[in-house]
Amino acid sequence: MIQIGKTNPLKVIRKTDLGYMVSDGVEEILLHYREALGELEIGQLVDVYVYTDKENRRTATRKESLLTLDKKDFVEVINRIEGVGVFVNTNTPKDLLISRDYLPYDIEQWPIIEDRVFCEAKLKKNILVAKPVNRYDVLELYNGTMYQENEQVTAYVLRIAAKGMGLITKDLVYVFVPISQFRGKYRLGEEVLVTITKMMEKEAYGSLNVHKELLMDTDKEAILHYLEEHNGILPLTSKSSSSDVEKFFQMSRKAFKRAYGALYKEKRIEFDEEKTYLKKL
Repeated sequence: MIQIGKTNPLKVIRKTDLGYMVSDGVEEILLHYREALGELEIGQLVDVYVYTDKENRRTATRKESLLTLDKKDFVEVINRIEGVGVFVNTNTPKDLLISRDYLPYDIEQWPIIEDRVFCEAKLKKNILVAKPVNRYDVLELYNGTMYQENEQVTAYVLRIAAKGMGLITKDLVYVFVPISQFRGKYRLGEEVLVTITKMMEKEAYGSLNVHKELLMDTDKEAILHYLEEHNGILPLTSKSSSSDVEKFFQMSRKAFKRAYGALYKEKRIEFDEEKTYLKKL
């Protein structure tokens, strides 16, 4: 039986105006001349990847697909349609859709063109689609790569959740980044440089934050910029809650207190029970 989404060994049985007809002895499908990658002989056995065309007809190519029902890989996003999903290039004539059902609810976290998503192919109602791979499937691909603590590695966002993000490196290692170890918004398929903080048996923990001292300088500048733009008054103090801090800055309460304390030591701010004030130099 000819299987969609897999490489099938099929025999060339005849030529037509459009291409070669290839068969498993029971069924036959079209291998277009441009997908045959050269001249073929009648009776020749060829390995072809079988997919469905725009009319949902089975067709074949001798090009090697990046994704099959048995093979996972990084695929590049080439189109994005709001409300539908994103299309990825699999090195075959038919681009595959990552449906919105497989994408984050927040559209800002969807991949954009040229992002790379680690996917697998799936048959959904007899139509081939692409689906981002989950953590457990990545762990099954582990090849023994071990990273050192503080080593920086290129990775791609694989999953975004409430407690953090899952990344996959080029070496196919799963790296979890807790929410405390990154700032701002990221999107599925985005390339990042992650610092390994702990290597486990088959996976790692990492951080996307820069060195604390550099990060504190950035936080200090953010606080000073707010003060300068608001007549030298900030309605926060070191006792303010995390939720109050997050209303004004993209930083944790701990990071705010660290930068706040440094500014106070430098005698650049003063405060009362409710507000902080920019000190005049």
